[in-house]
Parts: sequence; structure tokens; C-alpha cells
Amino acid sequence: MTIKSLVPFLFFLTAFPVFASTRMDFQTVDMLTYRCYNEQKWDSVILVGKEALHQKIDYYYLRVRLGIAYFEKREYFPAATHLEKAREFNSGDPFVADYLSRTYSYINRNEEASLLKSSMPHDVQDTVSSKPGFLQQVHFETGYTLSSDRTPANLATLMGKDSIYGEQDLYGNNFYTNLGLKLRVSNRLNLSLAYNYLNFSKTKYIQYGRGEAHLQSVKDTSWGKEYLYTFPWVVYDTSFTYHVRQNEVYAAATVTLPWGLKIIPAFHWINVSYTMVNPSFHRDTMHYNAYYTYADSTFHTFPFPLTTYSYNQKDTSFNNFVAALRLSKDIGRFSLALSGSWSNLNGKTQAQAGLSLIYYPLGNLDLYGATTATGFFQGSGKRLLLSQIIGGKLTSWLWGEVNFLYGDFTNANIYNGAIVYNNSDMIDYRGGASLVFVISKHIQLSLIYQYFRKESLQTYYSKSEDPVSHQIKEVQQTQYNPYNTNTIIGGITWKL
Repeated sequence: MTIKSLVPFLFFLTAFPVFASTRMDFQTVDMLTYRCYNEQKWDSVILVGKEALHQKIDYYYLRVRLGIAYFEKREYFPAATHLEKAREFNSGDPFVADYLSRTYSYINRNEEASLLKSSMPHDVQDTVSSKPGFLQQVHFETGYTLSSDRTPANLATLMGKDSIYGEQDLYGNNFYTNLGLKLRVSNRLNLSLAYNYLNFSKTKYIQYGRGEAHLQSVKDTSWGKEYLYTFPWVVYDTSFTYHVRQNEVYAAATVTLPWGLKIIPAFHWINVSYTMVNPSFHRDTMHYNAYYTYADSTFHTFPFPLTTYSYNQKDTSFNNFVAALRLSKDIGRFSLALSGSWSNLNGKTQAQAGLSLIYYPLGNLDLYGATTATGFFQGSGKRLLLSQIIGGKLTSWLWGEVNFLYGDFTNANIYNGAIVYNNSDMIDYRGGASLVFVISKHIQLSLIYQYFRKESLQTYYSKSEDPVSHQIKEVQQTQYNPYNTNTIIGGITWKL
């Protein structure tokens, strides 16, 4: 094919893609892509290159041109795919290694970027960047949560209708802080370490009722005195305020393998301490004066059963842990991940297995989404947990993200065990949004908002009569009462 026929041929490919399967040869492909590459006609390079690959024409310079064309269009994920393929043809070209290293940096594959830089000749490394150090990143954040469950809306009926006892253990406001480090141990191994501290304000509300004998009057008679009583049902309310303090340590190792594979084992240790309030009751038989007779100068009494409650408070603490593993593979504009975990939270054991798909429609980080489905297993119980994240670049200095989690995440974990929902209340769903402000190359500020819809457990006991024996039994009843929390978290990240 002559040079004069290049433009008509490209027009033919663009205007009539249905005929683009016309058989091409190596010489035509090489000539077209080389000229378009030199003229920086990146769309034409991609158009011809994709058709050539479709026709099983594949070689080093074609992949290089495709990779750089996508790079210049800021479509870094397909750029990485083609540059990686070029290095399979020729791994010794520092020009391609430089482009691929920068491509990795733009899509947050920083471990692979560092690994590639370290493999370059020393004179090339100096032109690319300085050698990465041991300490990669420091992150600090802190936040506060406001809870609508600080006082029960149902305190008047806490023990239910015609009940004898009821209680609720309510989560109030809480404080949170986190310090995280990212360390580079070797070219293929990074460590993420974090310490978390949480302080929950809690109140245990208790309500009970009992029949009491109230002396109303004393009646004088010819034979003595008669004591007259009423027996009202009296309701008592009491509450105990305490704090649940939680110290956590999280460690994860990122092992970077070739072909976009990563293995991330993680371990999360949790220590919980608080003052436990244990209500107890006992029944006493009280004896009250019924009447007094002058004949024998004697008080005559009658027995009356009286229930008395007591509350034992005891400091307690326990340790829980989560062991997790995540496997991920980058495939062009997508990243596929499998995750699993095992944990022992709140006296029970849990297992999780999840599948995540992360996608980049624009070929870069300017727009991304992540969809995750997780199976949760605790004893005989099974749950399906779903999450969706959508984020992207809002301006050159501002990034935004929204997320939604649906399902009961009680005793579950997310982000490979980094966040654990081990409080006792049921979680209906969670929604949130975050903003990241890029202050400089090394400093970022973050602002996070989270909304939770939860339900607290109410326990009460009612009396019921056995239809056969006619005995009165006390039966435990439960119900869940909805409430919400709002959390604001601010953070700062130093990238070294």
C-alpha cells in the first residue's frame, strides 16, 4: 500500500467499521500505526491496532504504539495492558518501562511501579524518580458519631403491655480515631499497619413492675383494729451509664505478583472493655398487719409476695479477632477480587466469602465503581451482604465518592477485615460520602460522612397462664426498635 492511500484507508476504517475486518497484513499495519503514531493521531493508532489484534497480528512495536496512544489519551488501564504485553516481547527497553511505570502510578498500582523502577538501570532510575523509601505513607483521622438512640423513645412502655420487666442497652454518641502506616518491606511486599480507638457511650435502661401493699387506713372496732390496704401495680425505672472502650490493631501484607496479581492476607485484633450490669431478682414473703384483737392483744398478719431487684456491676474485657485473605487480578479496565474471612466476635464464630468487581469506564481513575456481594455465615444463619461504591475526580484538586451497604452487617467485616461491625445492634443499611482534597503532591485532606440505620433490642417478660396446669409462667419477649446514627470523620494523609 502506498503512502498516498493511507488517508483513504483510514477514512474507510472509520466510516465503515462493519467492513474493518477486511484482511490486513503486517506491512500495512506497521506502516499505518507508525505514521499515525508519529503524527500523534492516537485514535487512529487505536483503531488500526485493535483491528490488527483482532486479525491475529501482534508484535512488539504495535503494542508499544497502542500503549502510548492510550497513555496520551489518559486511558491508563488499557495502556497498562498493552505496555505489559510489549514487555513480554522485549523486557529490556527502558523507554517502555518508563511509560509503564508512570502508567502504574496513575492507576494506584504503586507497588508494581516501584518494582518496575527498581529493575531499571541506575542511570534510568535517576531520570524516573528517586528510590522509594521504607515509610510510604502516614494517615491520621478522627471522628464523632451522633446517635438518636441516646434515650429510648419507648421508655413509657419499655416493659411492654401487662409485663413485669423490660430492658434496653442503648448506644449513644461515640468517638473514633485511627493512625495508619504503609511500609515498603521489599519490591514485592508492602505492609499496612493501623491502630484504632473507639469509645462508645452506652446506657442500660431497666423498667420493672410489682404489686405492693399500701396501708390506706386503720379502722377501730369493738373487738380491735382492722388494717385496710390497697394493692396497686407500681412501675419503677432505673438506668446505668457506662462506656465501651475498644482498642484495635490491624495488619495486612500486600504481596505483588506478576500479571497484575495481588495476595493480601490480613489480621485484625480487637480488645473490648466495659462495665457489665447484671440485673437479678429475688422474691421475699412479707408479713403485714391484717388486724389487732383486744382480747388477746395480738397482731394478726397476712403473707404478701414481694419481688426485689438488685444490680451487680463488674468490669469485664475480652479479645476478638478477624483473619482475612483477598486475591485480586487486574484485567484491563476491570479488577476482579475474591475475599474470605474467619472471625470470633461476641462469643460466636463467623465466616465470609465475597466477590468484588471494580471497573473504570474511562480507562483511568477519573470515574470508577465497585460492586461487592458477600455471603455471611454465623451458626445456622446465612445472610447476603451487598455494597456499591461510585467515585471519581470532581476537579484537579478534589475527588468524591458515594457508597451504600445493604444487609445486616452485624458481626461482619468489610475491606478485607479492616472495618469490623462488632456492636450488638442490628444494622439495616449504611450510606455515606467522602471528599478528598489534594493539597500537594504529598498531603491530602479527607472528609467522610456516614449514615447508619440500626435497630436496638428490647427485652421484656410477660405473664401467661398454662391452659392445662393453669400455672402462671413468665415468657421472654423481644422486639427491635429502629434508630439512626450520623458520623463525621476528618483525616490527613502524608505520602512520602
